Amino acid sequence: MNFPSRLTRALILASLLSGCAHQALGPKIDTHSGINTQEFVKRFGYPKCFVSVALSKEEAIRSAEMSGAPHIDQREDWIALTSMIIPGDELRNVWCHPYRGPGGVDLIGLFRGDRMITELHVVFVD
Repeated sequence: MNFPSRLTRALILASLLSGCAHQALGPKIDTHSGINTQEFVKRFGYPKCFVSVALSKEEAIRSAEMSGAPHIDQREDWIALTSMIIPGDELRNVWCHPYRGPGGVDLIGLFRGDRMITELHVVFVD
């Protein structure tokens, strides 16, 4: 009688796949900070913009790599951006894109409070 062991294996496999399916691929979107994404909509001209939760330097580098920009930590603009960080500042990913079709902006911003004070463009999406 193999039924219980097959059922157990199936339940374990379903649990594992469910856990993997719910793991975020990139930084989580911040919905509680009060950062006004409409400023980015106006500035970049795309109808939808999102801001991530605060990221460590390592998380920002990893996020850029996932977007197709490896080794941003070796770029001069990254070094300049991170040299401006003071206690309380936050690195955040900002994405803006059209409702459909190509195009968009993907950047790492340095935020002081709810204002982005400087940015590093990771990739431009055509």
